This record gives sequence, structure tokens and C-alpha cells, in this order.
Amino acid sequence: MTKNLEVTARNVDRLLKSNHVTRTELARYLGFTTSAVSQKFATNSFTLRDISRVADYFDVSVDALIGRAPLEVE
Repeated sequence: MTKNLEVTARNVDRLLKSNHVTRTELARYLGFTTSAVSQKFATNSFTLRDISRVADYFDVSVDALIGRAPLEVE
């Protein structure tokens, strides 16, 4: 499970960079503090709800976000 969450964190980071979105902006969308989002990255503790909402924010599939399908980023 941890490996999948590491892939998820890495993919979220890729999406943040390619879309020029900060963790603060993502945190605001998710209703978290910036430090809470940073902790999710550090501890790979994204919940299914977090993953679903991040996928919606970036308009990608959950499968792509968790590494089960190719993630296309610019």
C-alpha cells in the first residue's frame, strides 16, 4: 500500500509542477492547511477521498493519479 501512496504523492507533485499550482492552492481547494497537505506528502497518507478530489481538481482519472494508468502531464 505504501508504494502506491508514494506513486500517488509523486504524481500529485508532477501535476502541481506542470499546472503551476502551489501546495497552498491545492490545500485551499481541499479545505486543508498547507502544513496538513505537506504532511500528507511526507507521510504518504492520502485518503481515497483526498485522491478523488485531487483527481477532480486536475481533471485526471483516479487510476492515473495512483499509477494504475498512464499520467499525461505537460
